[in-house]
Amino acid sequence: MEVDSRINDLHEMAAIGNLKAVLHYCQSGVNINAQNTMNGWTALHWASHRGHEPVVRALLMRGASKTVQNIKGETPGNLAKKPDICALFGKDLDQSTIEEDNKPTFVPAYLAQPELSKLWSLPEGSTDDPKLNQEAFTLSNPKLPASTLVPRTGVSSAPTPTTATSSSSATTVTNNYDAKEILVYRQSVADENLLGAIFANVEDTIEKTIQLIKEEMDDVPEEFGLGRFNGSKVVPVNTKQYSRKTGDFFKGQDDAIVVVPK
Repeated sequence: MEVDSRINDLHEMAAIGNLKAVLHYCQSGVNINAQNTMNGWTALHWASHRGHEPVVRALLMRGASKTVQNIKGETPGNLAKKPDICALFGKDLDQSTIEEDNKPTFVPAYLAQPELSKLWSLPEGSTDDPKLNQEAFTLSNPKLPASTLVPRTGVSSAPTPTTATSSSSATTVTNNYDAKEILVYRQSVADENLLGAIFANVEDTIEKTIQLIKEEMDDVPEEFGLGRFNGSKVVPVNTKQYSRKTGDFFKGQDDAIVVVPK
């Protein structure tokens, strides 16, 4: 039987926490419950073990099995080390898990220091998908409850809960946000200056996006100006333009935010 070569790629993206790549692999039909032939780990094992809560939630929402065991008889929940992830599996974080987590362990270089391109890139041949961007935004927003469901285009799933609360939450998120992932750099566009990425609401003003950067990014100066990298140069965003929509400035796939200390 021919093995889908994308399975190993899905496992690697789940291990390093590339949420958008994981969503794209799921959307394209990769078997999310496929196990590694050597250790029996699934994508959910990796995401749980490495502590990537948004990826864990994404996989669970798309039908990843909580009960599949690796060759040691461990389920994905057994490998969870963070309280929020343990809660997704309906278990408490016990003292033995904390003690085990404090022991020094060998972490492969590709996990400890993954290539920056792999952290943000999409699978080969994939294009930016607004629906998956929306899903990634929902999963990455810590203020949203873990029970919030998102649409799963083209994937058969369990019936959507009909309770007023669940239905209202999903509708609010889907209808109110047009999310765009934007990389954020400090001073200039270079790998060593990459601060991370935000999922910005393109309908929000530049001023609100600046506030989002302050709330979600580490190592940003208290006061800074904003620049738009358009793929070739950094174009300053004037303070008089802060009332304009973020989507007016950051439209292209390669557009990035450059934080310039004042």
